[in-house]
Amino acid sequence: MTCTKRWMIWIFGLTILLAAAPALQATEGMYLVGYGAESIGRGGANLAVSDRSLAINFNPAGISQLQGRHYSLSLAVLAPSLDFENMVNGPIGGEDTFFPLPAFAYVRGAKDSPWSWGIGFVAQGGMGAEFRDVNTFFGTRDRTFSEVRFATLVPTVAYAINEDMAVGAALNIGWGDVAFEFFPETSFFNAADPAMSFFGLDMEAAGGLQTNLRLGWWWRPDPKFTVGLIYQTETNSNFESGDMLVNFTNHPFIGQKVGYTAHVDDFTFAAVAGVGLGIRVSEKTLLAVDVKRNFWASAIDVIQVVAENPEVAGAPPQLVIPFVFNWKDQWVYNVGVDYRASDRWTLRGGYSYGENPVPDDTLNPLFPATVENHVSFGFGYLKGNRIWNFAIERAFEADNVNNNQNPMVNPFGPGSRVKHDQWTISLGASWALDRK
Repeated sequence: MTCTKRWMIWIFGLTILLAAAPALQATEGMYLVGYGAESIGRGGANLAVSDRSLAINFNPAGISQLQGRHYSLSLAVLAPSLDFENMVNGPIGGEDTFFPLPAFAYVRGAKDSPWSWGIGFVAQGGMGAEFRDVNTFFGTRDRTFSEVRFATLVPTVAYAINEDMAVGAALNIGWGDVAFEFFPETSFFNAADPAMSFFGLDMEAAGGLQTNLRLGWWWRPDPKFTVGLIYQTETNSNFESGDMLVNFTNHPFIGQKVGYTAHVDDFTFAAVAGVGLGIRVSEKTLLAVDVKRNFWASAIDVIQVVAENPEVAGAPPQLVIPFVFNWKDQWVYNVGVDYRASDRWTLRGGYSYGENPVPDDTLNPLFPATVENHVSFGFGYLKGNRIWNFAIERAFEADNVNNNQNPMVNPFGPGSRVKHDQWTISLGASWALDRK
């Protein structure tokens, strides 16, 4: 089998893996702490450090430090744990699921040119939750479900101004979709006050093209000190062509479930700005520190699900369902250490703190992006031109309560509580060919 055919099989396999994967529980709003076992093991600190070809998903200028052909494969498995309770439900555990998160990257660094280029395929982020056998305020037992997915191809280019400074750009070109169920088997008509009626919703994936641009700068003012800067634009998002069922079964005039086409407005992925430092504390020890700002306030405020073109005559021609989020901008701090224990073994450890962007008075168990504190451990094993990496990350429990009494903002009622924690395990391999 030729090398080209082998890589075609790898890429095809990774694409199928991601297409089959459900939503993941993100840990920095809708973004992950790290991408690849090296970054995860270091607590996500990576803006001033070039971790093989997956640097394209952090600071694209970093690939200027890679000479020859570089390949990276990574597979992380995320295991979240969720609990929900409110005034009509004792603690209900979310459905336990393992979410596979693949990544692949290739970088070509020319020996006699300031230009480097690469391409990657990365599961960028998302969120979601599923709760079954939930008591509703309408006397039924029903379920809720949500998932948001976002994955991209990442063509990247970098230019080395000199051996100690470079700039780079990466274009994320991907697909995102969103789906949810909100008590889909419940239908309640309030004859005394029709505005207080409730008709369950079931929307299959509305999705489309997602694009953003990541710019990076890398500088080494001293052999033991590096600096990285990045800015990523807010994603240009498109969530169209969804299918929605609205449960009008108990409506006095409609009396059945009605299919609609649906799209989602005013929902996107935040712009990000960040600065990172890499400090060579000793010959064996590297300290990495990142500070980032995720601009969720302008990305996720009031999201509107719009249903149109009903399949049943007499059904409302358009439904507009608002979800009030009012997310806040988020500071994220990543600190990590690499320790070269021997010629073959590198040990890693890290800590990440990402402010909870979800206000308590708009907390919703459908979108529980609330965890803040993470610790991680990892190691790498070098053999020849290949490095094998492993990392494990623990996101500690976040416990939040929504006491908002406005049912249009908090449909689960005052006292709604969501607890969220998770584990992530990551395996990866990187190798290089044709280096000087």
